[in-house]
Amino acid sequence: MQGKADPADVVQEVCLAASDSFEDFRGNSTEEFASWLRGILSNVLAMQVRRYLGTQKRDPRIEQALNQGLLSASSFLHSNLAGDFTSPSQHFARNEAFLRMAEALETLPKHYRQVIVLRHVDNLSFNEVAQQMDRSVDSVEKLWVRALAQLKQSIGDE
Repeated sequence: MQGKADPADVVQEVCLAASDSFEDFRGNSTEEFASWLRGILSNVLAMQVRRYLGTQKRDPRIEQALNQGLLSASSFLHSNLAGDFTSPSQHFARNEAFLRMAEALETLPKHYRQVIVLRHVDNLSFNEVAQQMDRSVDSVEKLWVRALAQLKQSIGDE
């Protein structure tokens, strides 16, 4: 019911109903007044339930199920289908770029190639790359910058 009835609206309806029927109150104590207000609250809540859960077209449980279904269908289409529908020319261009990158990597000196592969293919941090290459982190970062610059130049020359 949270999607249909705001608690503040329910309180407002109870206050309006209480003010409209205040002359009907017959009690003398605060406990009797609180009990009378709880009765009005109970009636207002019963009307809310009948209004929203009594009819199929306004049933919030159906709306939540529909919203969840739409959300999951949209997520499925976005993640599983949209990315797979590439045109043949896009597929060819991606493969061509991959081949150019591989050829350019092969032309790099071994330590440049190694730092790029460890950092970008193996997704290692600079600390992990430094351990693998038996170098300091600072030297690995500088080596990586030089390797990327030479790779960029090599790809640009082709």
